[in-house]
Amino acid sequence: MPWSDPRARAMPAALVIPLALAGCAGLWAPSSARPDSAAPTPTFTAACPVVEDQPMPTDCALYDGEFSMRQNDAYRQRRDLTDAEQDDLEPRRKAAQEALADVPAADLSTVTVTRSLEDAGFDERQITAHESNIDDLTVVNVIISVPGGCLVGSATEGGAEVDTAGQIADGGCVTAPGH
Repeated sequence: MPWSDPRARAMPAALVIPLALAGCAGLWAPSSARPDSAAPTPTFTAACPVVEDQPMPTDCALYDGEFSMRQNDAYRQRRDLTDAEQDDLEPRRKAAQEALADVPAADLSTVTVTRSLEDAGFDERQITAHESNIDDLTVVNVIISVPGGCLVGSATEGGAEVDTAGQIADGGCVTAPGH
């Protein structure tokens, strides 16, 4: 067997060790021999907001706080619907508005609004209703998730109104609780 000869085993080691060391030579070279690209770069220890008409410090990472706040709210922005999408949603918008208008003013609540929308063919799982009472005025706001978009409206003792809207950037029609 060729590996049983000690000289045959020493041959690969004699080739591998110098090649490995040659590849690592740059790691042990004095700093004056290193190329500029290997020179360490300073790291910032703080973040500083960009302030208009103010000198910018050089010892920190700059950021635009206003831009960051706009980005933070981007998940709840609704996308615009195309004309074709609005046309597709129009029959369901009319059905929802009629259902809300049919709720008697004396019985206006999230329960009666949801029931009326269910009677009009909307699935209870697609309906989000919230009731507000301001002085003697009751307002029930609704968001209805439908294929292709959202129906957003309200019912008051004075009537009902429903509009079409696009989904929010996170998907769906309603932002997550707490947001």
